[in-house]
Amino acid sequence: MKQFEDKLQASAQRLARQENKNLHVPQNPMQQKRAYWGWVATPAAAVVGLVFGMSLHLFVDNHFDTSQAQLTDTIRIIQPVHDTLYLTQVVEKERVVKKNIPTPQVTQTVTKEPASQPEECTSIQCDGINYAILASK
Repeated sequence: MKQFEDKLQASAQRLARQENKNLHVPQNPMQQKRAYWGWVATPAAAVVGLVFGMSLHLFVDNHFDTSQAQLTDTIRIIQPVHDTLYLTQVVEKERVVKKNIPTPQVTQTVTKEPASQPEECTSIQCDGINYAILASK
């Protein structure tokens, strides 16, 4: 019985090889046999940039006086710059002035006319919000 099984196995292998020869399998697109151009272009661009940068002073005439730039490394600005603007609002209230005169008391009221246009409140001192409730304990 061994001989029949061996012949059957050999025949199956021969038929499988013939079928595999007739199959057409396309090439895997992820498997490229040629070099990726980025691996060549990146080092080439780096070398060209390095050579160009080192030889740039040969192509450009330097007419600038660099002695001042080489001696001074700190620039000082003497004028102070204020970056905070404080705006306050003036509130005018009516005052009652009492004079101590032995005669019957006379009350004088001093009032000022309000400005024609009230200013907008842009400070936290006059915006009317209680900021104490925002403080965390």
